[in-house]
Amino acid sequence: MTSYLADTVALVRNLRNGNLGQAANQVFLDAEEGKNVIYISAVTLMEILYLSEARRIDVHVAEVVELIRNSDNYILAPLDESVVLVAEGIDDIRELHDRLIAATAKFYNLPVLTSDSTLAESKHIKTLW
Repeated sequence: MTSYLADTVALVRNLRNGNLGQAANQVFLDAEEGKNVIYISAVTLMEILYLSEARRIDVHVAEVVELIRNSDNYILAPLDESVVLVAEGIDDIRELHDRLIAATAKFYNLPVLTSDSTLAESKHIKTLW
């Protein structure tokens, strides 16, 4: 079983329209079959809360929390001091949320499911789309 970290865009697209890159789509399909584990950063939960309240997406944080609680294949990755200390060393991602998502991936040694070019270009993590 392989584990991945889904960024906010990847998770929202998977939950709503499926407009994902081929590799990311397969990872999510395999997770539904119990073959992969998808980690979701606490930062992603906060971004979903913000975007939902701003009515920019129709995914709600309670829906994602329920997904995590009801599936062995979706795991919440907390934001704690260990992740923040890793973020301190990520010098090629300036935007705070992306930096914390990258730090979470680096801390857990996970590739990130993302279409974000800033994350994809980082020397600190591996990405998949």
